[in-house]
Amino acid sequence: MNLSFKNIQNKKSGEQSRRLNTLLGLDFATSGVKAVRLNKVKDQIFLTGVDLLDPININAGECPKLPKSLSAYYAALCGSIPDAQLRVFAHTWKGSEGFAAVVKENLSASDHYRTAGRVLIEGTAKRAGSVLGVAIPESTVAQYLDVFASGAPAPHSLELSGLAAFSAFLFTRGKQTADQTICLIETGQRYTYVAFFYKNVLQVINRFDIGGEILMRKVQTVLGVDKDMAKTILSGGSVDVSAPVRQALAPFIKQLDVYREYVERQNKSVLSGVYLSGGEATSSYWQSAIEGVLGLVPQVWSPFEKLEVASDTIPEHLKGQESRFAAAVGAALAGMENI
Repeated sequence: MNLSFKNIQNKKSGEQSRRLNTLLGLDFATSGVKAVRLNKVKDQIFLTGVDLLDPININAGECPKLPKSLSAYYAALCGSIPDAQLRVFAHTWKGSEGFAAVVKENLSASDHYRTAGRVLIEGTAKRAGSVLGVAIPESTVAQYLDVFASGAPAPHSLELSGLAAFSAFLFTRGKQTADQTICLIETGQRYTYVAFFYKNVLQVINRFDIGGEILMRKVQTVLGVDKDMAKTILSGGSVDVSAPVRQALAPFIKQLDVYREYVERQNKSVLSGVYLSGGEATSSYWQSAIEGVLGLVPQVWSPFEKLEVASDTIPEHLKGQESRFAAAVGAALAGMENI
């Protein structure tokens, strides 16, 4: 599901996208910059570096400090990008209308946005096709370019983190879910992406302004504790805060149920799997809430499953947190044109 803004540094020059064998994937998240370094040798892809770097302020032009273990000439970037737009829409092609214009119109994106899209289902004369469209403000693209204004790595592509994570899932487990109806959820501190697939074809997708931060604030308000204590309670389970958590997640959970019913009816199928990734994936509160509405136990998956990984590649303090790097892996794979 490669939807990268390829060669964003060369938009005006018209230079063709180049295929790379080494690429650094960087996911600019609230909790930090999640980084992976991938190398491709023939048909094998090696994970040669993993790190969680300090968070940076893109708006202030800050740049992450990259260790030598993550050195690369090019980087595939991704982030949640607050002002971005994305949706799946139906469209019947008329004459010679341009694809970019169709995406821009259906997303109601102004000329200040850069758009990209992918045809999910080819339309016919009697039936509309299905298209995934994304729009990112040009000003935001410029900010990401400025992060690496000189020297290496040069920015190779830019993508929304949720899309990148879902791309990594299809690369990793797509063969197993080729005949299934599944739900993928990538959840972090500020945003949660949800997508439903039928036979690995995207049906619906959305991003919600809800994540770990909202749950933390809710616990702070209800119990009258500070941020650190709220974080401890949510991670340790020493205090039962299931009621306020359910309240905070209620709008998201309701929409999740609507999506599930729509996809099952549209495809005359039954949801058979729910998969979680992201920084909040291992939270028992998130897992319980999702299981409660979808009726299936969510599976936390690792984006490193199909990669060649040496025993000393993943630092000890990051072991068990592999799902946090799904977006970074997906961005790098897309930049290598593997998905």
